[in-house]
Parts: sequence; C-alpha cells; structure tokens
Amino acid sequence: MNFNDLSIFKTIYELKSINKAALKLGYTQSNITARLKALEKEINAPLFIRSNLGVKPTSSGEKMYKFATTTLQNYQDLKASLTTSKPQILIAELLFGYLITKKTKFLIDRYEVIIKNTDAIQEMLTKKTYDIVMTFVPISSSNYLLTEKSSLQSCFLTGKGTENKKIPVAINADFNCPFRDLTLQLASNKSEIIEIDSLEMILQLVKQGKATALLPKYLISDDLVPANKQTWEIPYYSYRYQF
Repeated sequence: MNFNDLSIFKTIYELKSINKAALKLGYTQSNITARLKALEKEINAPLFIRSNLGVKPTSSGEKMYKFATTTLQNYQDLKASLTTSKPQILIAELLFGYLITKKTKFLIDRYEVIIKNTDAIQEMLTKKTYDIVMTFVPISSSNYLLTEKSSLQSCFLTGKGTENKKIPVAINADFNCPFRDLTLQLASNKSEIIEIDSLEMILQLVKQGKATALLPKYLISDDLVPANKQTWEIPYYSYRYQF
C-alpha cells in the first residue's frame, strides 16, 4: 500500500466514478482500475460495487475512506512540519480576522498560519505542538504559556434592512464555539435556531437577511449591521509554546 494508491482510492470514493477520477488525476481509466484492484487484493476485500451509474462503496470501502483520509492528512502535516522554517500559529477562524487581518498583530509573511474552528484546534493540539496558539478555549497543557487574555466585543448582526424583522438565528455546528454557547443560552425559542457547519455560510445567510447571528463587532460593514444595541464580551486566549 502506498500514498498514491490511497489518493486514487479517495478520489474514486469522492467522485463516485472511476472515469471521473481518472480525468481528475490525469491517468488512464485502465491505470486507475489496476491500482484499485491492487489495493483490493492487498487488503483482501472489495472496496466498491460497480454499476452503469458509477461506483458505490462497500462497508470495507467506508472504513478504507476514513483510513485514507486520516493517513493522507497526517502525511501532509508531516511534510509541512519538516519543510517549514517559519514559526507556526494555530488560530481560531474568527480570531484570525480580528488579530491578524484587522489589528495586524503578526506579520503574516513571517509565520505559517493554520486557521481552524475551535473543535479542530482542540484535536490538533493532541497531535503536535505549535509556536503560538490563539483560541477561545483555555489550554490546560503546562507546555503552553498564557501570554494574553482578552475579549472580542460581539453582538447580533443581520443584513441591512432586516433589523426589525423576525428571522432565524444561525449558530455554528462547532460545539466548542463560545458564540454558539452564548446564543443557545440567550435563545428563548430553540425552534428558531438553525445550525450551520460553515462560518462562511453563516455570514452569507446574515448578509442576505435570511438569518441573524451572534458575531464579533469587527465584522460590521455595509452588509452586516447590528440587530440591536446589546453587546457581549467573548473571551479569547493567546499562548506561546515553551520547551
């Protein structure tokens, strides 16, 4: 088993087609089929059920996809850690826009910046170390020194012209997100809440006037306006790794 075969399998799985995978990867269809058969022979299990409509993963294929996704990501992380010479900053998505883009706390060309949601940050810290971590959730490890504790001033934002309209409240699917937690605490009617797994999608819905959401005030613009005058302070933490 090699990384190339895992990449081929992953592409077939995601496109649900051997032909489409061949076109995307620049291989002949016979080459893709041969590599898939070699992989199936190696693990002694069929990975897909073929039909005129494409391919459908077997139960073994589902397990292999999880393995392939994790293995290829770990491989990319390893290559990045071996080739980069810049200090690494692991930062929450909403903090990136504020601390690095708006406040220019760090010169981005001098660092390798990894932007993740809060759930992902907690998981990534169990796998490797980062020079600087900026997150909404405190880090308990003694290897990380707290260098700053501050807060983001936040409010409910909505699309211009919808300030007084009754629209759903959007929350992030990130369970560790403090904006999600506070929104759920404040909500009087949980049935009016919609869960979205993407910050970008939440912003789009809010800009279009289809939802309101608790967000940092630095995002206020011509398209995003406060729904009311209430504000809340969302704490965040900055850490530096100490050897």
